[in-house]
Amino acid sequence: MRTHTFIKAAMLITAAAVVSSCHKKIEFTYTEVEAAVQDVTTSVTATGTIEPVTSVDVGTQVSGIVSKLYVDYNSVVKAGQIIAELDRTNLISELSSAQANLKSAQSDLDYQKTNYERFKALYDKGLISANDYEQARLSYIKAQQTVTHQRESVKKAQTNLGYATITSPIDGVVLKKEVEEGQTVASSFNTPTLFTIAKDLTDMRVIADVDEADIGEVKEGQRVSFTVDAFPNDTFQGAVTQVRQQPTTESNV
Repeated sequence: MRTHTFIKAAMLITAAAVVSSCHKKIEFTYTEVEAAVQDVTTSVTATGTIEPVTSVDVGTQVSGIVSKLYVDYNSVVKAGQIIAELDRTNLISELSSAQANLKSAQSDLDYQKTNYERFKALYDKGLISANDYEQARLSYIKAQQTVTHQRESVKKAQTNLGYATITSPIDGVVLKKEVEEGQTVASSFNTPTLFTIAKDLTDMRVIADVDEADIGEVKEGQRVSFTVDAFPNDTFQGAVTQVRQQPTTESNV
């Protein structure tokens, strides 16, 4: 990749013919030409990689076995399109368990509510102690909290079940496929990447590694020309859009 910096310089070219003689007067003949503005070009050469301006890594929020893949390399996808599915057996079981726990908690809440209302009526008539009434009241509050917790567990289990269906977040083209059917993916620590999808392959950028000695010559907005190995006879044009401040070290340099 070459980055060009243009400097305007006016050059007057004068050619002189000199006639000399040991015994004769020296005469000079001048040829004049019109001054012209020309370009003096300096360049910075660097190597880099071409990548899409916008690409998205698609992962999974839950662990499981990949049961079905619907796309491959170079597949064109739409936002919301199903591109893979995980096995749902364990997730369905977790949802069923959460729903059963919620049902049990709701039944206990109904009982504790009735018990609390009965104890309150007795307490208002002075037939039971304040301690008995307080125990009934606290049991009722605890049952309410348990129902709230179990409802959240059901919502979480439903969400996890939904995560088993993996969809494309954008319109684009599949550049990478990191999994195969039957493979187990784990999301315990980091979200595993299943696919990389590029939004627009006509909108590309070059990430160039410029030497420290040359980086001071590179400015945003400068014109750039570059070639790629796939098309050695073609030269592509562009412009510098960003000079990143974070340096990189290669081979201790």
